[in-house]
Amino acid sequence: MNQPLLRNVVLRASIAASLAGFSPLASQAWAGGTSFDITSISSLGSVNAGVAAEAGDASVIFANPAALTRFKRAELTQGAAFITVDNPYTSNRNNDGAPTNEGTRGSNGQVFDSKDGYDASALAPHTYLAIPLSDRTVMGFSASGSHGLVLGYDPNFPGRNQGRDIDFKVVRLNLALAHKFTNTFSGGVNLSAERFYQKAIVKVNFEDATRRLIGQQAGGATPDAVNALLGQIVGGVAGGIPPEADAKIRVFGTAYNLQLGVLWEPSENTRIGVSYRPDTKFRNSGKFTINDSPQLAAYREFVAGIPITAQAADDLNPDQRVKQNITLNDEFRLSIFHHATPKLDLMATYTRQDYRVSKLEYIRERNDRPIEIIPQNFEVAESYRIGFNYRMYKRLTLRAGLATENGVVNDQNRISILPDSDRVFYGVGATLNLSPDRDLHLAYSFLDTKPAKIGLNRSVEPAEVRGGEFEGTVQLKTHFFGIGLTDRF
Repeated sequence: MNQPLLRNVVLRASIAASLAGFSPLASQAWAGGTSFDITSISSLGSVNAGVAAEAGDASVIFANPAALTRFKRAELTQGAAFITVDNPYTSNRNNDGAPTNEGTRGSNGQVFDSKDGYDASALAPHTYLAIPLSDRTVMGFSASGSHGLVLGYDPNFPGRNQGRDIDFKVVRLNLALAHKFTNTFSGGVNLSAERFYQKAIVKVNFEDATRRLIGQQAGGATPDAVNALLGQIVGGVAGGIPPEADAKIRVFGTAYNLQLGVLWEPSENTRIGVSYRPDTKFRNSGKFTINDSPQLAAYREFVAGIPITAQAADDLNPDQRVKQNITLNDEFRLSIFHHATPKLDLMATYTRQDYRVSKLEYIRERNDRPIEIIPQNFEVAESYRIGFNYRMYKRLTLRAGLATENGVVNDQNRISILPDSDRVFYGVGATLNLSPDRDLHLAYSFLDTKPAKIGLNRSVEPAEVRGGEFEGTVQLKTHFFGIGLTDRF
């Protein structure tokens, strides 16, 4: 490749990477708990069946760097998916949740939906670049999402104290190198830098917070004694205990990792790809902020003057630093691609992700007291994907796929901001060959999750973010609309 052309390819890739890696809406949808499933528009149509072996375009970097040896020309693949999520909550009991500031509670069968049509949406761009260095060696670069989740509930739904909204994303930058060791065997490695971002909004219940601190500091105080002191606080501060208020947790972090892959080509028509990435450890930091008000300020000043509740005033400071240590799952992927006839390709993928290493907790930096600790007891996620490509015309290829995947949280541990459950993916797509050097990819996928119970996890700490007594059901329906472009040089 000549130098001006190489510079042009890299420049275009860097511009695309800036959009894919740093868009405020990047990488917000999930599978297997929180793993991002939309890493390729061409593979979106076949729900990532065969993704580590097909090597239809440069997006294979994400799934298996070894498959880069299939490229004999430089290739730039860019794309974006528009994602909509509908996550209505249905109460399963009367007097569901703590009373709102207006004194209302959920009733059995009542549906809480923040918007008509869908409750949250996102745009997820990505870019991939493959550059052959020789007949056997290829390097690559990619910027895309690896994990993500976006949810938006009705502000007054009964589980609001446990979590009202969440915006979680991990952006992964890969630098890849692949080498073909024999005519049938290739190996590759991705060196990765990952950027973690999470924002969660909860409603803080100040009565629960104060009651908890009184009970903790007073040791074995009886419920009557706790209520008496609570009454003293209510009567001693103008306006009494403040109404619920929004609180935000925002954390950021960076981690580094690698991914190893191999590609075996036992025949001209068959390829088998395997890749593995170890788990990723993040050490995050950020802010915890509570919407302040004159009433809340007066309340904090009053309770700070009572020794037994002084800690409550400090915990409810409107601006605090927070830290979080979190480990995200490893990734094992096995894919098979078979060119069955001149028109038909058959594909399959098995994926295993071990979420048992993940724990959700947010700790105050200054005193190591918890802001929120969420026992989850995560499980292993396994997915099975099948799909096909069908060349309807010389320039038009159609795609379709089906996938199933188990949830990673059971009914007793599920929470409102991670209503994960068993799910099915359906996908259709098409690739239109615009010219010998350019392909247009279009895809649609639908993610249908099994109804998930939330509110049974009574172990969330502290009490003010546990959500009180609520029990309901959430069923997520997620739509993905993707468009991508591949250029060869």
